[in-house]
Amino acid sequence: MNPVVAAWIVGCHSAEVEAPEAVAGVADSVASLGAVSALTRASLDLRGVRPTLSEIEAAEAAGETLSGGDPAAWLETVDTFLQDPRFGPRVRDMFAGIYLTRQDSYLYGADDYGLVDPAAFVAAVGDEPLRVLSTLAEQDLPYTDIVTADWTMADASLAAAAPVDYPDGATGWQQVRYTDGRPAAGILATNGFWWHYATSTSNLNRGRANAISRVLLCFDYLSQPVEFDRSVDLLDADAVADAVRTNPACLSCHATLDPLASYLYGFFPVPGDTAADASTWHAERTAFWRRATGVAPAYYGAPGESLGDLGLQIAADPRLTGCVTEQVYGLLHGREPDVDDTAALLSHRDDMLAGGGTLRALFASVAGADAYRLGADSADVDDEGYAPKMLSVEQLGTVLEDLTGFRFTYQGYDLLGSDAYGVRTLAGGADGIYSIRPGSSPSATGVLVHERLAEAAAWYVAAQDHEHPGDARLFTEIDFTEIPSTGRSAMAEQLRALRLRLFGVRVDIDGPEVTADLALWAELYAVDGDPVAAWAGVLSVLLRDPAFLFY
Repeated sequence: MNPVVAAWIVGCHSAEVEAPEAVAGVADSVASLGAVSALTRASLDLRGVRPTLSEIEAAEAAGETLSGGDPAAWLETVDTFLQDPRFGPRVRDMFAGIYLTRQDSYLYGADDYGLVDPAAFVAAVGDEPLRVLSTLAEQDLPYTDIVTADWTMADASLAAAAPVDYPDGATGWQQVRYTDGRPAAGILATNGFWWHYATSTSNLNRGRANAISRVLLCFDYLSQPVEFDRSVDLLDADAVADAVRTNPACLSCHATLDPLASYLYGFFPVPGDTAADASTWHAERTAFWRRATGVAPAYYGAPGESLGDLGLQIAADPRLTGCVTEQVYGLLHGREPDVDDTAALLSHRDDMLAGGGTLRALFASVAGADAYRLGADSADVDDEGYAPKMLSVEQLGTVLEDLTGFRFTYQGYDLLGSDAYGVRTLAGGADGIYSIRPGSSPSATGVLVHERLAEAAAWYVAAQDHEHPGDARLFTEIDFTEIPSTGRSAMAEQLRALRLRLFGVRVDIDGPEVTADLALWAELYAVDGDPVAAWAGVLSVLLRDPAFLFY
């Protein structure tokens, strides 16, 4: 058994009733990534939702034409998903684990800007750079605009806290420009990026410089092995300052890191700054590098002056498109690329450039390739065959909302996207501070969050479908009056429909899955004779099935 699936089953309270069927279902998908499995994988990766029943039926009809025999049919499916309005939000969610700008609080909050909705403000600040990225994807703009664009994205919350030309009377997210004279540098000129990646009088923008390198160039200075000179007194500020300029061990990083940091002093804080100062670009501070480190702005040896120069230098660096290719490849394949992927990465990068250098062209190349479509990537395969991925915290939220209409919120906060009010890191997400990498396998707290979330979503949709049958989302084959002795046929059809919608698998009406589900329903119904509660209980068990969590 796949160890990831096995670990999940250990924490799954439904193991006694559901584990045999659940394991068999996952094992089947491991053995062969067929048409429906491939469709499900692409839908979850590119749209953040499971395919609809009509899409599943179309995939079943296409069969090998879709999953193996006709690349054109698969490319058409991928293109349809990439044109879906949910592609943009999916890009934001996927890259949130890379940008790490979504957090619970910043140096200044809604109160400092006269705003009454702290949840909306915090969410908007963290999403600003991600919105720039997703706009590039949705509008098919060149990816190099990520560091050269003269615009940003803002909603009313951000517009109240930043100097932008947000249109009067507008609502929602709008493409705007800063009005304080900051250079055109894409996300490098956004408050949302630098409010997360703050700095201090001792760090001197070095952490910020590393964030640029890590996010845009896939080079993390903090991951590099460095042998420190133990003779340097780290408590002596002057000794440290001298070491980063002259000590060979320090220079191995600081020779390129410090010149990069010197571009960023327009966002450098000084004592006495107010909330308004923190939101504004300060041209008069751009030369602070002269007295801070004495290191002039430069990009790997190429000198520059302004933040705009830095954006142009990064845009001209082939590592920019190479890095995003690695990121998209890793996100879609569920693992870090390695040396064996070099040829594939070069091919995908070439496809991106041939397609206008757009993110959509890159996603189309990676998702359209046989390695993704067939699950044939040797690095993705274990002894049993194709190894499924686990839903991310963001996917878990969007999938459940699409299926049930339920969103886990409290006072405007998305509880799957917050730690101060919610359970993001407990569920396996990253907050960019204490957890900098989203989880890829089950954890004890993840099991508990998933259990409670499944229960809440199941109760919500069962009650809604019972009260509003004309708009039923999942319970479309029953009217909640059936019991096994008189309405077994309708109940069995309902269970088959649920399993098809949730897992993409057809089961026999008299098969062991339906029999087990009916037995569970009867046990729950015997508690208080409430059919809605019994159906909610059965659905909560199905939503905790490994076949739902892994794809």
